[in-house]
Formats: sequence, C-alpha cells, structure tokens
Amino acid sequence: MPILTLIIVFCVVMVMVGFAAMIIGGARGQSNTERILSAQRDMNENRGKKKKGISIFESAEEAKVNELSTSRLTLEKKLRFAQINLPVYAYRGIEFFVSIISFLLVSLKFNIVLTCMALLTGPILMGYILNRRMIKRSDKFDDDYPSFLLSLVSLLKTGMNTMTAIETAARGLEDSSLVKEELVLMMERLRFGVSEEKSIGAFGEDIFHSEIELFVQALLLSRRVGGNLSDTLDRLARQVRKRQHFRAAARAAVGMQRGSIWFILGIMAGMETYLYFVYPEAVINAIADPLGWQVWQFGIVVILLGIYWVNQVTKIKV
Repeated sequence: MPILTLIIVFCVVMVMVGFAAMIIGGARGQSNTERILSAQRDMNENRGKKKKGISIFESAEEAKVNELSTSRLTLEKKLRFAQINLPVYAYRGIEFFVSIISFLLVSLKFNIVLTCMALLTGPILMGYILNRRMIKRSDKFDDDYPSFLLSLVSLLKTGMNTMTAIETAARGLEDSSLVKEELVLMMERLRFGVSEEKSIGAFGEDIFHSEIELFVQALLLSRRVGGNLSDTLDRLARQVRKRQHFRAAARAAVGMQRGSIWFILGIMAGMETYLYFVYPEAVINAIADPLGWQVWQFGIVVILLGIYWVNQVTKIKV
C-alpha cells in the first residue's frame, strides 16, 4: 500500500505540473511577434527553394501534398487552435498520467469493468478541455465576424481601397475582439515586409472557423484578378449570419436534450439520497453485500455509457 500511495502521489504531481503548463501555455500562446517572425522565415525559405531551381511540376506536387495534409484536423492543429502551447508528446503524457491515476484510484474499490473504463479518463477529460477551448475561441471570433464583414462591404462600396477598408473596419471593433487582433496582426505582417499573399493567407490560422477560408480566398482572388469584392463579401456575411442562427438553434435544441438527461440523473440521485435518510440500511447493506455492490457498479457502468451515447448523438460540428 505505501508503494501504491507513492505512485498515486507522483502521478498527481505530474498531472498538476502538466495542467499548469497547459494553463500557462494557453494564456500565453504564441505572441504576435513570434508569428510574424515565423511568417518571415517561411517566406525566406520559399525564396531559397525558388533559387535552387525547383521545377513547376515539383512545386505543384509539393503544394498538392501540403494541401492534402492540412485538410485533416490533427492533434497538433487542435492544440494550435486551442492556443495550448504544448508539444504533442507532452499532451499525450498528461493523458497517460490522468488515466493511470484514475486506474489506480478506481482499482482500490471497484470491479474490473470500471477499472478498465477508468483508463479512458485521460483521453476523455483532455479531449473535453481541448475542444472547449477551441469552441470558445471560435465563438469569440464569431461574435464580431459578421459585423466586420458588413462594415467592410460598406467601406468598399464607397470606393475605398481594400486594405485601407480592412484597417478602417478593424478600428471600429473593440480592443478585446479576436477579429481585430487577427486583422492587426495581418497589417503588422505587411509592415514587417511579409508578402501580401502570405499575410492574408495567415489570417485566422489559429482559429477553428469554417468561414475564415472563404474570406481569405475571396480576398486573395480579388487582389490577383480584381472583381467586385463587395458583393462577394456581402453574400459571405449573409451566409455567416445564417450559420450563426442555425448553430444557435441547434445548440439550444441539443442543450434541452442534454439538460433533460442531467435532470433525470439528478432525480435518481435525489431518490437515492432520500432513501438513505429514510431507510439507510437498504443503501448501506446493498453496498456492503458483494452481490449488491456488483449491482451498484453495473448501474454506474450503464449510466456512464448512457451519458457517452447521448453526447455522441447530440454532438454538432462548429
């Protein structure tokens, strides 16, 4: 038992250190200067490749591979979207230690089924934290994104230059706006000498939002071949507002269903508590009896599987 206690204490300390690193890394993230310098390094590397005489066919194949690789939502991308400044191996290490702690604690009292299920605690808990941070940043960006597009459309229709209109529209946003932060960063890239395509293409690269790529592509095509950008952005703004309304309605419906499940679980817990105070022997003796304790654990397993199934059924994409 002392050795098991030491192992649990060590795992708890490691998990606390990992969570502290996640919090500090998430709060700090990657500074604007680091992102600008990274863009400049990428641009210089691309220039160096061009000087080495890469053929057009090889360049096209390289772009094709990069495009295919960036279409998958990997763990590295999720960490960047959530602004958690941790390498993948450190994240996996925290998952492992959380699972080991849960496994050791559950194995002290519960049966083999719940003990094995405890190994999933790390991936489930860390995945929940990661997804919540991604959705939070996406929602924060989504708060000001439609109003920025509409403001930009109005400025473009007055005949203002595109980049000037973007900078002017950014000034109308609050200082805490994530859209303004990305726009200011894009302008800083341009002032630091990063190419226009690279600066525009990196807009919102750390945010998991489906309509950012549409804005970037429309802006790049407008800069290359011209065209009426205001009409395109006007349609994009209407699409963003419609998807906002749809997401809000879907989340409200899903929240009602999830709330009903938790309400039912609350009623069950309340009934067990009432039974404990009215007739405590029925609860205590059931837990003390080996067969009764197995029935209790079977009920816990069924409840956990039901919660997981409900979350999977009601899961919606951002």
